Amino acid sequence: MKHRTSLIMLGLAALPLAGCGANSPATTAAAPFVYAVNTKSNEISQYSASPSDFGALKPLAPATVPTGPFPYGIAIDPHGNSVYVADVDANEVSQYTINQTTGQLTPKTPATVAAGRGSVEVTVTPNGESAYVVDRNAISQYSINPTTGKLIPKSPSMVATGRNAEAIAISPNGKYVYVSNCPGCAERLRGSHSASPSKPPTATIWEYRINQHTGALSRLGTVATGTGANAIAITPNGRSLYVAVAAVWQYTINPTTGKLTPKSPATVAAPGTAHDIAITPDGKNAYVVTVANNTISQYRINPRTGALSSKPASTAHTVLHPEALKLAPDGHSAYVTSENNGELSQYTLNPTTGRITPKSPATVPTASGSLGLATTPER
Repeated sequence: MKHRTSLIMLGLAALPLAGCGANSPATTAAAPFVYAVNTKSNEISQYSASPSDFGALKPLAPATVPTGPFPYGIAIDPHGNSVYVADVDANEVSQYTINQTTGQLTPKTPATVAAGRGSVEVTVTPNGESAYVVDRNAISQYSINPTTGKLIPKSPSMVATGRNAEAIAISPNGKYVYVSNCPGCAERLRGSHSASPSKPPTATIWEYRINQHTGALSRLGTVATGTGANAIAITPNGRSLYVAVAAVWQYTINPTTGKLTPKSPATVAAPGTAHDIAITPDGKNAYVVTVANNTISQYRINPRTGALSSKPASTAHTVLHPEALKLAPDGHSAYVTSENNGELSQYTLNPTTGRITPKSPATVPTASGSLGLATTPER
């Protein structure tokens, strides 16, 4: 099972900022910063991805910070001040402050807040005022303190969702939330890369409206999707939504109601079982990670319909058992975690064609069992 989602468009082209003191890395740390959660060691690996290094990852010092037990999903607020991590085995969210100069994470006080049973994913609204955590059968909802970034449970603290909730995404206008559920699926092992369950396609996406005053969620309805959905991505213009399952399911978003309608065709083949999906800031390309063949693939997005191209425009190999996929804020780099390899893959994305090319080096070390991945947003 793959867990990460989170909101999809991020960006940063900040000037290099020098680290300082005894904790400074060997090379100068500079934004944007990239964070990967490691489930086998209960920690976050932290990197700089400076434009002066062409987006190549360089470990910060220290290279890791501890989390709660079995961290999965990770999200960063849109101001780039705070990091939130869903800790599955603790039923809580770890929360950190980002040092704006060095990128290093420091636990907030308190270091954790309670969440629902089996919390797996976390995401933050575009205005930075609310956060939502996907639990096994519910969504925990929080207000974010505008000064400290600390999470404060809303009232009510939870809203219902379908059984075996997975991925979550928020529309760019901050009005709607979408959560994939699989009520007909048996509960899967964490991190499992087995094929999608062979049960009837009873999986759904639950649609929610965000109260623009309180940030509380209210349910709008549901729409069918593929069994065992792993990730959700939304285009920057808010008109199209994609779900990574075995194939990629694609929908049109009604701008007035937020309701989803399947596109034609409703799915696009993704040989190798789609596991995560990310979209460039300009909305021209989608990138899909497939686990059975350890591949990242580029799909072009039709500017009129939002439909994905039927075949990849370019591909590249990833680390073994790829998990999370995130794009750099400027859309010129991509990063992929691995569930079982102690490495992250890193790629250059051609700004004109979107073509994928491995960087040099093609991988950087991290702890084994890396799942969630996040990068600081544009300021």
